[in-house]
Amino acid sequence: MPGSVSWSLFDVGEIQTPSGRAIVEARYSTLRRQIPVVYLLALMNVCGLQIATGGRLAPGFNIPTVLAACGLLRVLQWLPDREVSHEQMLRRMQQTCLLGALICLSVFLWCARILDTASHEQKMAVILFGGLTAIGIAYGLSALQTAARMPLIVLSLPLAALSFVSSDPQFIGAAISLAVVSGLILRLLSVHDAHFTDLVRSRSSLEHQQQLAEHARQEAIVAATTDFLTKLPNRRAFVAALEAEIERHSGDGSFAVGIVDLDRFKAVNDTFGHAAGDKLLETVATRLLQAAGKSALVARLGGDEFGLLFPNITCPSAAKETGARVLAEVNRPVTIHGRQLGVSACCGLGISRRGQARTTSGVLSHADLALYQAKEDGCGEVSVFEPQMEAPRRRRAQIEAALRLPGVHESIHLVFQPIIDLRTGQVVANEALARWRDEELGNVSPSEFVPLAEQLNVIGDISCHLMAKAFAEAASWPDPVRLSFNLSAVQLCSTGSAEAILAGLERAGLSTKRLQVEVTETALLADFGRARESLAKLRTQGVTIVLDDFGAGYASIGYLREMSFDQIKLDGALVTAAQDNSDGQRLLAAVIGLCDALGVSTVAEHVENEQQLKLLVELGCTAGQGFWLQAPMPAQALRDFCRAGSLVFETRGAAQAARRAAHG
Repeated sequence: MPGSVSWSLFDVGEIQTPSGRAIVEARYSTLRRQIPVVYLLALMNVCGLQIATGGRLAPGFNIPTVLAACGLLRVLQWLPDREVSHEQMLRRMQQTCLLGALICLSVFLWCARILDTASHEQKMAVILFGGLTAIGIAYGLSALQTAARMPLIVLSLPLAALSFVSSDPQFIGAAISLAVVSGLILRLLSVHDAHFTDLVRSRSSLEHQQQLAEHARQEAIVAATTDFLTKLPNRRAFVAALEAEIERHSGDGSFAVGIVDLDRFKAVNDTFGHAAGDKLLETVATRLLQAAGKSALVARLGGDEFGLLFPNITCPSAAKETGARVLAEVNRPVTIHGRQLGVSACCGLGISRRGQARTTSGVLSHADLALYQAKEDGCGEVSVFEPQMEAPRRRRAQIEAALRLPGVHESIHLVFQPIIDLRTGQVVANEALARWRDEELGNVSPSEFVPLAEQLNVIGDISCHLMAKAFAEAASWPDPVRLSFNLSAVQLCSTGSAEAILAGLERAGLSTKRLQVEVTETALLADFGRARESLAKLRTQGVTIVLDDFGAGYASIGYLREMSFDQIKLDGALVTAAQDNSDGQRLLAAVIGLCDALGVSTVAEHVENEQQLKLLVELGCTAGQGFWLQAPMPAQALRDFCRAGSLVFETRGAAQAARRAAHG
């Protein structure tokens, strides 16, 4: 072991470097092949010298026998192909040097004893066989320079020295020749060792560079196919796995693909920060891995969307059961930075069968359509693809194509729905609502075309066109009646949007005090800073700011703290829930009370019956809007409606009175 022998002939530290280990391995490998040859050569020469000097080969304590035994033991030690550590390699090479020196010294002493009593011919045999033995062993051990020098220094040169002191000219000539040859061989051994180490170092360096390049390539592959946050496979890896699965089932067989999407993840990011959002994604990734099972592949497709590949699921019932089990694990509260957050996700699954969706895009499309259906069904739902789900996709594609046509905004018109003061019965504002009837598509609701128009980046042109028409129409209304116009996220957060709205009012001759803009929580989420800046500019010019759909989201109360609103429009779900149960009624009362405490008036939307109207009046809601009060109407009908003057109905009166008042 390193440092265990103080008289080590080698620097053990050299095995601490890659090139040092490579040199040790190369020396050891070469010696392992040469050791048997070296011992055989030495044994043959020693036996030849024994015979040439008149001796006989017989068992006993003599040089040939000892050399044969030693050689056999060493060959048995070197030949077995066992894994050997670098420390063991060094130790064996050290043993080779020491044992080689000892054997050469023994042979020299034996040769010296023979020279004392041998005849002239026998002395020449000693020089010949001794020199050949030393030279042969030196070349046999040339991979280890220290060991290779031993036979020349301990055997060959001393023999030359003994012969040189002789008075016989033949011996002197032989001694000089042997000494010169030994010196040259020592020189050649040094040159050979230098070339040997340079070659091994070069080869080791090249291999090391190749290993680094391969390692870098593997890391690049991993980085290119791994999501940096969750450490799950990314979309590229998921698509590759999906393609391989499709290829594997090219003949027959089925498998399932799922997409899991978190509900309202952006609200978590905006409310609690991106660090909390990242922690939530990591937690969801861990839960998906645990719930999906070892045979499934879980990947992060991007944002808050995860992909699942189930190679062993072949039928819709099993897919839905698995999806429900996965969501049961995912949809558990999670504690992040000391706060407990609710987690909700939806899952859509598609089954790839023979002859159906046998392409990557087809399989993913089916899962995506199922996910869309699950989100339509509500938070935390699971849906499995069915053929009828493709109809909405085809309709969306048709709507997208129509929205791309030039001049599409000309076919989109406005209707207006009054907002009525529940205390006086007067119309205080009319909300402009977009309507689109296409020759091929029929009636297209705003909930269908507005999100698609935003995605296609054509909502700006449509909004500007409708706003100009609304401003022009509102200019003909009685002065107390305001225009209520909804601003999209794109319009609200665009640079210069406030200036463009004010310029449009000026062109239409409409006072800023007669405009109120409605903004939803979703629009504010798009770019809260830019949205707040735009609304502040409008408010300073006298425009009324309304927060729409209050109570439909999770973070609306935070916006009441961050921004100043002139009016709050209550989401219709609050009104419906208040009619159905006492808990809903208490919640609605609390929300109206909160707005009253903040000094902000309230508008209830979706007023659909007398009972709701009566309840809203009792709770102190300021204004109302809904089909029971007045349905949306075209511009001309609205002009006639406005000419009728104030709408009067008993605040706690009968339905007929309210209905007559609502319809003028």
